[in-house]
Amino acid sequence: MLKTESKPTLRWRVAQYLERRWWQRYLRGKLPADYLRDKKAYWKRTLDQLDWPPVLGRKVLDAGCGPAGVYIYLNGIETVTALDPLLENYEAELNIFRREDYPNVKFLAQPLEDPFDDELAFDAIYCFNAINHVSDWDAAIDTLTAHARPGTRLLMTSDVHRHKLLLPNFKALPGDALHPQQHGPEAYRNALQQRGWRIEREHLLRRESIFDYTAWVAVWEGE
Repeated sequence: MLKTESKPTLRWRVAQYLERRWWQRYLRGKLPADYLRDKKAYWKRTLDQLDWPPVLGRKVLDAGCGPAGVYIYLNGIETVTALDPLLENYEAELNIFRREDYPNVKFLAQPLEDPFDDELAFDAIYCFNAINHVSDWDAAIDTLTAHARPGTRLLMTSDVHRHKLLLPNFKALPGDALHPQQHGPEAYRNALQQRGWRIEREHLLRRESIFDYTAWVAVWEGE
């Protein structure tokens, strides 16, 4: 079924602007070669921690890839499509990202919610710290699911709320302006399971005062 393009919310537009500014400040004073070397090492450690070895030639999606997503480590190992709405901004504004440096990666500069190749299904999908950056959370998870086939594996991470009492306030007010989507762990589990994803593992990667940075490893079994 064809989807129509999503209509971005004002909150999402503000978050995208702040995301660009965040990267500019974060990278100030960093040498590109040093940063990318360290980032590749970080991705290897993260995948090792999650017991997720790359598979040579596997067709994968890096959803919400940012300027230095997991594709920088997988380039030349897995066959990567990398998607992010800010790719053109990153290439113009940051000295760490040039698409030409990754000739084996197919880049798509668009929101995750918007449709792309309807016939394209992936063997594995990565969605690192991106699903809470989208404008339409349900539509974004629908897109991930639309590009799965039975047996597709998903590795998704996000900050989730630790305290139920605080969640309504964060939903109503921009207390975390970089992340338009604010959800607790049950919402993530339910959203995946309702769409036919079987959750194999859930990992707590980092605990903070308000959020748990959490990873889910899931397999799509069909609806």
